Amino acid sequence: MSQPRAPADRASVRRWVRPQRLRRFRLMPPLGTGTLALATASFILAADNRSLWSAILHATDIGSGRNPGFGIAILALVAAFLTLVLSLFACCRHLFKPVLILFLVGAAASGYFMDVYGVVIDDTMLRNVAQTDAGEAGELLGWGLLGRVFVAGILPAVLVALTPLRRGPFWREALSRVATPLFCLAVMAGAVVPFYKDFALLVRNHRELRYLVNPTYPIWALSQYAIATAKADDDGVVEPLGMDATRQEGATVPRRKSAVILVVGETARADHFSLNGYGRDTNPELAAVPGVVSFRDVSACGTSTAVSLPCMFSVLGRDSYDHDRAAATENLLDVVTHAGVTVLWLENNSGCKGVCERIPTRHPDSAALPEVCTEGDCFDEALLHGLDRHLSAADGDVLVVLHQQGSHGPAYHKRYPAGFRRFLPECASNTPRDCSRAAIVNSYDNSILYTDHVLAKAIEVLRAHDAEYDSALLYVSDHGESLGENGVYLHGFPYALAPRAQTHVPFLMWLSPAFRAAAGLDAGCVDARSRQPLSHDNLFDTMLGLFSIRTRVYTPTRDILRPCRRTARVSG
Repeated sequence: MSQPRAPADRASVRRWVRPQRLRRFRLMPPLGTGTLALATASFILAADNRSLWSAILHATDIGSGRNPGFGIAILALVAAFLTLVLSLFACCRHLFKPVLILFLVGAAASGYFMDVYGVVIDDTMLRNVAQTDAGEAGELLGWGLLGRVFVAGILPAVLVALTPLRRGPFWREALSRVATPLFCLAVMAGAVVPFYKDFALLVRNHRELRYLVNPTYPIWALSQYAIATAKADDDGVVEPLGMDATRQEGATVPRRKSAVILVVGETARADHFSLNGYGRDTNPELAAVPGVVSFRDVSACGTSTAVSLPCMFSVLGRDSYDHDRAAATENLLDVVTHAGVTVLWLENNSGCKGVCERIPTRHPDSAALPEVCTEGDCFDEALLHGLDRHLSAADGDVLVVLHQQGSHGPAYHKRYPAGFRRFLPECASNTPRDCSRAAIVNSYDNSILYTDHVLAKAIEVLRAHDAEYDSALLYVSDHGESLGENGVYLHGFPYALAPRAQTHVPFLMWLSPAFRAAAGLDAGCVDARSRQPLSHDNLFDTMLGLFSIRTRVYTPTRDILRPCRRTARVSG
């Protein structure tokens, strides 16, 4: 067969490239908007919803071959729902393809994190992501994510962009754009009605399934986060709290200056502390310190730093906590400051999430600490640098908050120096699938072992000032961490559905003998309190009690040590 000759002049070039000829070289045939929406939805459901299908198989008996009709109904329902959502954008022809492309790329990215780490992408998770720093974010990025986005996002997006949309008369296009959503609704009804009891039971017993529909739930969460951010009060006005706060004198002995170190841990779970009965010796140094008490049953306010950190310093408590309300009201640090206590925040994490905005804040000087800092990233021992000088220079009562990097994942192996690689082999990767679960746990436990060392060193600093201060140290983690149980890693799960590993946090307390005597504390009572259920809600009032602060915002029933004082020094 002879090949067509190349055109010789400009007129023949125009004839050569006329649309009729170019159609022969189209990579994709023209498709209607409904067909393209269905094709895109089907691809997303197949490529980016592994977590959803795994959860459904685990929650039902479909995988065993029983009730196959219900399995088909679930597939039809989800496919019709996603097709319905996409088809709604067909009303604007120029918007339709960009929306499909955004769905494809977004679904690929969110699907990667859902599949690899077992996380749920809700508005709280998005808030946590928005408030993280470049270092933490970089640990979650890698070739796995880029490959997933390229294969499951960019490549199909290119095909969508190259697919021409079929054109027809106006009335036919209008009818098609109405018929597709109606057809999807009919399919959804047809899928649910015959299996209504099965669907009702599944939804009632497994509410987490709605969080796993990708990408519609992440997109809905993004809209909720955007709305909440837009509604946030940006005028900078903060409601005062505890302006009446004053220090109360000791009732039994003359009051000396008090120095309290509050260590806010990161991603530590209580059941990996040997002080709480964990099989491995992860707290050898603290176990050797007299007077350390571990409160074993403490629940976090949230499952992410963005929630737990401001919540634990807020007067609201978990049941009443609202992010915007907490941000617009002074917190524990402000109340303590009103009482005349000097407060300092030392930061080695991704920020204080607004808690320390009105408090002097310092970061470790990495250049001055080469032994514990490399390339601007410091181990938590850097928080102790200069602490001795700060206590020596202070005139009155002192509160120092140390915000740790702690056990932040997934790069647990980066949270401790080489000397703390006790549990081996460790996982030297940011991606859980690259390591065995045993190696991941080893790295995590090494980070707990290092936290034990940092806390013991902080107590040494306080002991060195026994002649000046009645001193105390409190340690509490912001939230826990999943280490692969049931395929879930990291944290940030919706609280109502979160595993206990993400909400059960360590809470430790050390009081110097002089502090115990001045407070009139009964040691047996404190030990008994350590076995009772407590939560982050107790931190606010316990801290006020430690400093003997009198204020109307103090709630005695939430002060852990209040029942143990032989002579109560604090009153509301």
